[in-house]
Amino acid sequence: MKTLKHLAITSCLALLISPDANAQPPAQGDGVVTLGGEVIDSACGLELASADQSIEMAPEPIGRILRNTMGEPHPFQLRLVNCSLSRPDPQRPGASLPDWQHLQVTFDGPRDREGRSFAASGFSQGVAFHIWDAAGQESVPGEPMALLPLTEGDMTLHYTIRLVGNGLQLVPGAHGAAVRFKLDYF
Repeated sequence: MKTLKHLAITSCLALLISPDANAQPPAQGDGVVTLGGEVIDSACGLELASADQSIEMAPEPIGRILRNTMGEPHPFQLRLVNCSLSRPDPQRPGASLPDWQHLQVTFDGPRDREGRSFAASGFSQGVAFHIWDAAGQESVPGEPMALLPLTEGDMTLHYTIRLVGNGLQLVPGAHGAAVRFKLDYF
């Protein structure tokens, strides 16, 4: 089971252009609604506030990054709700699959620092973003983090993101990044 969500809110504008320039416009009041979705096998739900987060970082002085090689920590959480370890078998009513035991988180996005951190976009230069879990394990973009034990009920996963130097000359300016995360249950 995989759940993919975003840590930064992104927006997109899409235009639909008809290939037939002579086509008649639809009558007023007509329209189409397209719906899509997926039925998934999941041990937990993801709290709505955890699904799409925007982390506002205060301005970082260049001197702090030069002295410490990183900026101030900014904590964030992924809150899992209604976790259930039991798994009914959808192919055999009344039967069960082996219980869920573990959870694995993967953060992904554009890479920097030879693939070890998340690339910053914008007007600043010389910085990237880096994520650590509560145990101090570093997240590498696109690589699963260590397995975590799964428990019944609600779980909160704690992380910290920091600005880190990437070896280029530091240039002040605004920056941002969009980082996705995926939850795998085993």
